[in-house]
Amino acid sequence: MSDPIHNSINSPINSSMNIRPAAVAGFFYPEDKDDLYAMLARMVPEKPPIHFHASNNPKALIVPHAGYMYSGAIAGQGYGLLRKGSVYDAVYLFGPNHRVALHGCALPESDAFETPLGRLKVDQKAVQELLKSPLMIMSDEVHAQEHCVEVQLPFLQFMRIDMPIVPVVVGECPASEIADIIEPLLNDPTKLVIISTDLSHFHSYSNAVKIDERTGLKIMNADHDIQPTEACGCHALNGLLLAVKRQNLTIEKIAMCNSGDTAGDQDRVVGYGCYGIY
Repeated sequence: MSDPIHNSINSPINSSMNIRPAAVAGFFYPEDKDDLYAMLARMVPEKPPIHFHASNNPKALIVPHAGYMYSGAIAGQGYGLLRKGSVYDAVYLFGPNHRVALHGCALPESDAFETPLGRLKVDQKAVQELLKSPLMIMSDEVHAQEHCVEVQLPFLQFMRIDMPIVPVVVGECPASEIADIIEPLLNDPTKLVIISTDLSHFHSYSNAVKIDERTGLKIMNADHDIQPTEACGCHALNGLLLAVKRQNLTIEKIAMCNSGDTAGDQDRVVGYGCYGIY
């Protein structure tokens, strides 16, 4: 593949660094870099959807984290809101724990996260700053097999947003404490916040549509009382929504569907939504 973006993604990193390898490549998305890049090119629109804020990068995105065949096109519409090559000091990614029990939040000990498209450095200075919060611990165990952050990284690489990342796995914790962490980031144009969450799980198609529509209204109204049955990433999501309410920011709905609309049957579906914060 001759695309210069594709060819320049894998920047060198000191081989002595602690690298968190891709855990779900080949399962949630292709492990071959050419196949992955081609899939991303199909999922991310060349131009952002027409809406009021299309000329500005969002302060935050809410995007799903299922396998790309299920939710990749929805996530891609969110990442399509970003201008390719946008420069940030850091990208903060918040998502739920699926594998390891967790109260509070876990930061990685790793120096970088790897995908088939290359490696993204972890912003160690930002990690140390977050560790000042009693919510935070460092744990590579929590991050080792967790997919909620990993599946977002190829989208960032495709958009040439290969700035340092701050991956935060969020367990059970109060919305107010997460909001206290996220709110300063929303006020800083050099930071991008990504909330990784799916919506309802394993309902029939018709019931899921109703549940997700109600959850979508909560998101649009910045109601920060979303429950785990409504969104698996509710703790991080509620923190973002409370921070949005405090700052009186605008939430734009980009897309919503479920796995019954994409690649799954309609008996037991998972819901997906995508939103931009401005």
